[in-house]
Amino acid sequence: REVWMLTLGSGDIKNHPAVAVIGGAKGSHLMGSELTLEFADQLLSKTDQDSIRQMLESTTFYVVPRLNPDAAEQLFADLKYARDGNAKATDEDRDGPVNEDSFEDLNGDGLITMMRVQDQAGKWMPYPEDERIMVEADINDGQRGTYQYYTEGRDNDQDGHFNEDGEGGVNLNKNFTFDYPNFTPGAGEHMASEKENRALMDFLYEEARNVFAVMSFGPANNLSEPVSFDPGELQQRVISSWYRNDVDINKYVSKMYNEATSLTDAPEAAGQQGDLFQWAYFHYGRFSFSTPGWWTPVVTDSADEKQSFKNPKAEFLAWADKHDVDAFVDWTTVDHPDFPNKKVEVGGIKPGYLLN
Repeated sequence: REVWMLTLGSGDIKNHPAVAVIGGAKGSHLMGSELTLEFADQLLSKTDQDSIRQMLESTTFYVVPRLNPDAAEQLFADLKYARDGNAKATDEDRDGPVNEDSFEDLNGDGLITMMRVQDQAGKWMPYPEDERIMVEADINDGQRGTYQYYTEGRDNDQDGHFNEDGEGGVNLNKNFTFDYPNFTPGAGEHMASEKENRALMDFLYEEARNVFAVMSFGPANNLSEPVSFDPGELQQRVISSWYRNDVDINKYVSKMYNEATSLTDAPEAAGQQGDLFQWAYFHYGRFSFSTPGWWTPVVTDSADEKQSFKNPKAEFLAWADKHDVDAFVDWTTVDHPDFPNKKVEVGGIKPGYLLN
């Protein structure tokens, strides 16, 4: 699938200061694409306003709503699952064949969720506060596991691992050049190995020399809470801290963002290895701002007091239950040929819901 870009502006657009607005680098983060498109739509629908028209006469916007369309489309396919890898066939388990151990829809609902297997030697247990959720047992706290826990499917290549080498190749948000996570699943054979990433980087380096800031809608968030300055990280061979003056700019932009959106209680969301957010600042050398745009809102009790949760999935399900969001597949027993004579159940939070 092609990666689309929309250029907004008028006049000498290549020589006006520009902002790159990018969504969908993380394929399963549909919210990022939605917000990027909404930004463009809002701008174009208000060009009759003097302030908007004057801005477009002096500032250019390069809008890429969905950097990883192959991954995003999986949440619209007949078989839906949260996918971050593009369409490249890969050998994630390094055994020679590619894409040989993918998911199977064992309960026939068109969704890939999770699978729990009753096993006294297992490391997992239902979460005491909400038994729909599975957590690893803490033996130091006297807990004991009673389940094995996997993604939904079969061990097709009989190597003891489930769904470790299926469709969905390289995660573009792990394939950028800064702090590249070598030899980790989904990162690709080498940094900038993917056509989608190279197309974006080539455009920004070679053609969009007027860009002064990159705004990405993705997992990182330095708008709710700005980055911090660390002089020690400026002394390293690989610089990993923003410069002090740039941090001041981030604080200023963050203040405006929080006043404009009134969004609160954002989860901590630093940059990740090989992601677009960090690459834009440390290697492209521009201001880089990012927000996921949505996270589980505060859940209150009957007295309108904020509830506290130790588990983010429990918090999400409490919010979903309160607002009648059908976000969970109830655990259902299935026959599983890999686990004869054991109780196997399929269920869990629906794919994509935690992010979107």
